[in-house]
Amino acid sequence: MVSVRRSLAWMAAAQGSLFVLQFVVSILVARVLSPYEMGIFAVALSIVGVLSIFRSFGLGAYVIRAKELPAPLRATVFTINALLSLVVALAIAGFSVLGGAVLEEPGVRHLLLFMAILPLIGIFDFLPAAGIERRGDFRTVAIVNILRYSTANISTLAMAYAGFSYMSLGYGQLISAIVALVMNNILGRQWITLRLGLQQWREVTRFGTQMLTLSAISGLQGRLADLLLARFLGLAALGVFSRATSLTGVLWDNLHIVVLRVLFVDFAEQRRQGRSLRHSYLRLTRMLTGFLWPAFIGMAVLSGPIVIQLLGDPWAEAILPLSILAVSAALFVLIMVSHDVFVICNQTGLRTRLELIRAPVSLALFAMGCWISLPAAAAMKVVEAIIMVLMYRPHLERMTDTRWADYLPIYGQSALLTTAAVLPAAAVMTAHGWSAHIPFPLVLAGVGTGIMAWCVVLWATRHPLFDEMRRFVSQLRSARAAPSAPPAR
Repeated sequence: MVSVRRSLAWMAAAQGSLFVLQFVVSILVARVLSPYEMGIFAVALSIVGVLSIFRSFGLGAYVIRAKELPAPLRATVFTINALLSLVVALAIAGFSVLGGAVLEEPGVRHLLLFMAILPLIGIFDFLPAAGIERRGDFRTVAIVNILRYSTANISTLAMAYAGFSYMSLGYGQLISAIVALVMNNILGRQWITLRLGLQQWREVTRFGTQMLTLSAISGLQGRLADLLLARFLGLAALGVFSRATSLTGVLWDNLHIVVLRVLFVDFAEQRRQGRSLRHSYLRLTRMLTGFLWPAFIGMAVLSGPIVIQLLGDPWAEAILPLSILAVSAALFVLIMVSHDVFVICNQTGLRTRLELIRAPVSLALFAMGCWISLPAAAAMKVVEAIIMVLMYRPHLERMTDTRWADYLPIYGQSALLTTAAVLPAAAVMTAHGWSAHIPFPLVLAGVGTGIMAWCVVLWATRHPLFDEMRRFVSQLRSARAAPSAPPAR
């Protein structure tokens, strides 16, 4: 098993570069496409997401968790994944007509029919990709991600400027899937199998059914929320809301790829060895809150300049939703790794029962918010985060051998870091009447001052993030100072 630090370093390097590229491309695409065109893609993606839930059988997690993967088991996993992919592809093609009819929008129909191709590609990509991750080879995962998403993002931007409208986003998804298929099958070729079989189907389907139920409950709630928003407030409002969500999601999703994918493999290995997750979980909580709380609260404070400078005046309606959604994201950090802990600790049944209570309540609250206004809909995400924290925290403490007293110093330290990081930007905004059109150099000055204050507090409190940063700098210096090998004679 490759070390966690080395795996995190590879994933951080890959996602750091992709974060910049993806963020820039998303801004440029938003300047080319209108909120209405973005809304078409958001609706199509929501429908695909609803149907793809039935393909979320947790097979990747099963491959990572399994102690052994003999040929019959691989054949079973491949067969079940192929059957699910075929069903989802047919369902997306069928819903292409329904989606266009319900919203009276032919663009949704055309985009859905095109995106029905994606599950078919996943038939041959799934097992090699899961096998690479199981062995902890995140160097390969990082290489695949760099090639995959850089190609897809650049292609999407080029097609948007070429006038392909909302279809450019669909074409980008297809290019991403094809690149991943080719690279994973080359680099993970030892995991390739076309053999069909169902010899161990009971064991796989038992685990998959539990994961499917979880995905169906939480996923359907999220996708139906998008459809409700489009129905109550229109496609343009959905485009605004999805863009505000994506601004917080870019950071959230990239960090999830860097940290949680690596730590899921590491946590699973610890459980197989019978070790407690206490130390690892508390350290992870300290690092996540110490980094993400300042980031999200800072985004809430600077939502106006962020939207105007990055997206332009036509997207001004996204300012308040972005600020509210950033606060909800900060709350979700408290239970960010809950799904992985429940899966690793074999508590998926308990999580299903919790979600059966939580999801309908959250959806009803969100519908009420959509009926009122776009900011009210965003505010319901804050309420949802509070509900989830209250429901999940007692069980997370039990599974990680922790208690509430363990978190109090962690949250206090993270609150201090957040105050130090955000206060300069808040002072700049206050001095200019919280105007969204504040000069950008002043925004940068506030952010830069906040980062320096954050680093000082990291050092003063001996935070593990500071230790990791110092270790990284030391390794860079050592690499540069190492004498090069003499040339061959």
